[in-house]
Amino acid sequence: MNIQVQICGIAVVILLMILSLNRKSIWLRTKRAFLVALLSTLISLILDVLSIVAIVKAEGNYTSFTKGVCKAYLISLVWLAFTMNYYVGVDIGVKNTYIRVHRILAQFLIILISIIIPFIPINIHYTGRNDLYTYGPAVLVTYAAALTYVSANVSILIIFRKKMNHRRWAAGLSWMLLLIFASAIQFLNNSILIIGFASALGSLLVFIRLENPESFIERETGCYNYMAFYAYLEQCYNRGAKISMLIIQFSNPHYLYERYSADSLNVFLKNFSKTLDDCSMGQVFKYREWTYIITFPRKTPLAQARDKIDRALDKVWLIDDSPAEIELQFTEIFNSFIARDAESMMEMIRAFLRDYSGSTETDLILDNAWAEGYKREQEVEDMIIQAIANDRIVVYYQPIYSTEKKRFVSAEALVRILDEEGKLIPPGEFIPIAEDTGLILQIGQVVFEKACRFIQNERLHRKGIEYLEINLSAVQCNRPDLANEFIMIINRTGVDPKMINLEITESMGISSTENLIHNMERLRHIGVQFSLDDFGTGFSNLDYLLELPINLVKFDRKMTQAYFESEKRRAVIGSVINMIKAAELKIVAEGVEEEYQLEELSNIDIEFIQGYYFSKPVPQDEFLKLLDNQKI
Repeated sequence: MNIQVQICGIAVVILLMILSLNRKSIWLRTKRAFLVALLSTLISLILDVLSIVAIVKAEGNYTSFTKGVCKAYLISLVWLAFTMNYYVGVDIGVKNTYIRVHRILAQFLIILISIIIPFIPINIHYTGRNDLYTYGPAVLVTYAAALTYVSANVSILIIFRKKMNHRRWAAGLSWMLLLIFASAIQFLNNSILIIGFASALGSLLVFIRLENPESFIERETGCYNYMAFYAYLEQCYNRGAKISMLIIQFSNPHYLYERYSADSLNVFLKNFSKTLDDCSMGQVFKYREWTYIITFPRKTPLAQARDKIDRALDKVWLIDDSPAEIELQFTEIFNSFIARDAESMMEMIRAFLRDYSGSTETDLILDNAWAEGYKREQEVEDMIIQAIANDRIVVYYQPIYSTEKKRFVSAEALVRILDEEGKLIPPGEFIPIAEDTGLILQIGQVVFEKACRFIQNERLHRKGIEYLEINLSAVQCNRPDLANEFIMIINRTGVDPKMINLEITESMGISSTENLIHNMERLRHIGVQFSLDDFGTGFSNLDYLLELPINLVKFDRKMTQAYFESEKRRAVIGSVINMIKAAELKIVAEGVEEEYQLEELSNIDIEFIQGYYFSKPVPQDEFLKLLDNQKI
């Protein structure tokens, strides 16, 4: 019965080796390690069968040859445990100190065991074909060594769970548990020889989950797929191997979809993929639909490889036997070390392709400068998230002066973010990123609530403040439930809605004017007022003035300064002022820095002045001091 079980295990292992070697496959370190483990399993199973045959043939007369075959089987079991140990940790990386020390100790142990076992006693028990086994010091040493390797495997799986490929972690753990279970059975009943067969079953499980070459191949084109690219990148980073890459993507897939059938496009893409595979000097991966990535080792000059690919692709491509218009965009990555690991590189590639989506440029470079900018954006995004979580969103206030009442009657609430050290992050750095990521919604709510509490807690109306101006981002303006969110905050803080003026920037590209007007009307109904910020910087000034229910128009700094630069500009801006006055709207002039500017703007009936002449944006404590120092 034991021989039949081992022969079944041999058949399984041989089949797995054939399937692994008889398919197109990218030669990752994990695949090499798996094949070595398969070979060790095969040798162990064969020696297991030979040891059984030798014991049966000896018929109680156990010669040195018989014992030698049995000891060879025991050594093969330890080697099997060693190769499995190597496979489990192969994708963690040679740079990890724990893994380096672990491998040195593992190599030392396998050499030591291979030397010791031939020289220590082994005993053989045989009463029949179904009741035979070995025991004694050699067997105990083998179990101890195998147990050491299995324990080391389990420790690797536990310590590096987050670092390892999750599927490899799960498959490796299953493999170990299967071996532990089989070893326990064989240890308790030496006549049941199932360790080798259990290893074969474990190999089959790993093959199905991880090492099946078909899982790395895209069926339609025959190229390596996204999973293969990620696995290859992981190996390169783990080994510290620098590579370069060329991204090739079609710029006109919509045109091709509209013109040709799916079957015709599949045939075309298969031919295109084969052309890339034949002409490239590296590995070709289908990154996603209509996008390929070719990787090149450090020794292959990217310019030389690109030239060869350009020549191969520079031909008339046929779809349905007729010439097709093919537009390609090339992105070169000269150094993979612009990212710290495979996951970071994948994110960087996604972000780059997203940023240049729809670009008419045919040749792009993802270089260190772009990578550093992207990394900084990621850092700032993380800082924003941390600032929101740890209440490091603060509000600064820049006073607004009334030319009629000769005092501060308002202020603009401006968002600021503090880093972990309490230093301010420049608004120009975090606001665009917050808008791109949608974090501006959370920031906007925090600022709105803090401004409302400031109004209420400090009784600002008693200090002469008639309202605070609070900026709205384009993302907020496009939300259909903006009014509901703000009304809830107003009710929660108990602030008088008339003390709130929301600023809409007319140049920010609001996608749904219908949503905006609906929200404005709901908020105006309870007393909130609105102003049009940065007037003069956008492209739809008159539409906004006529369509939106606003009370104030704010001239941005450039427009204010332009008024003092020439008579021509003064005349044009004067006409704009008359137009706004005719619409019965009031004006706030931002960016006023000199006394003569204040005087002249006051003379032409500009109602409100904001700028560094009075104060830069300051924290609320300093703003309160400004109010206390003026006469009401």
